[in-house]
Amino acid sequence: MIKSFIDGKWQETNNLFDALQFNQRQQEVFSVVGAGGKTTVLRRLQMECIKKQLPHVISTTTHMQYERNERFLGHPSLRMLREIFMHCHTVWMGEPVNEWKMKGFSSEFLREVKNLGFWLLLEADGAKHLPVKAPRSQEPVLLKETTTVVNVYGMDGIGKKIQDICFGTEQVCKILGKTKEQILEEKDLILLATSPLAGKKGVMDCMKYHVILNKTDTEKEYEIAKTIARDLGKQGISYVHVTSQLMEKKEKKE
Repeated sequence: MIKSFIDGKWQETNNLFDALQFNQRQQEVFSVVGAGGKTTVLRRLQMECIKKQLPHVISTTTHMQYERNERFLGHPSLRMLREIFMHCHTVWMGEPVNEWKMKGFSSEFLREVKNLGFWLLLEADGAKHLPVKAPRSQEPVLLKETTTVVNVYGMDGIGKKIQDICFGTEQVCKILGKTKEQILEEKDLILLATSPLAGKKGVMDCMKYHVILNKTDTEKEYEIAKTIARDLGKQGISYVHVTSQLMEKKEKKE
């Protein structure tokens, strides 16, 4: 499910590419931040870029999980990048730090890849699988060439203790004026999404800013997400998306 609240109106689409209002003719440097489904968002966009035959790479400016397979580029080589894309029509790239995690290549290499015409789909911070976060002092790591920033929140964090569902607990508490034992409420998520110390941290005027309210897997979560989306619209956030099940089971296996 992908439903978007854009400029005060609800829209529904079956793909994330259109929801984010991407133009196939305009190259994107896409940075996803936040928590509650960043990698899932990247995987969904990867699938859609493959279908559209768009040259693209998936990587990170910090650290993220990866899969070691024929689609993976483990060292910065433009020649190997072209070869992998020619055979697989997609590329995951980064330097392995262990069997399941990689760190990003240099920003200089990312720019070289961009200059070849590839879209960059980047994970720009971490959250250790928690649904809500506030960035640490060194986060997020946004390339200055970033065109679109998408901030993701997991709706399964609403109604639970901050200490149980937030990454960067101390920063979250500082921004919200709460203790870690208190409950994360709808108004708190709105404050985080609109704060220059949290969701909008590092986002420049030249970058488009979207919020994704993910994991709306129950009717209650869906109704809460719709309310938050409308309130974010009143706070000046023009692009809010309510999503669930972005990747089907059969797609996760690919």
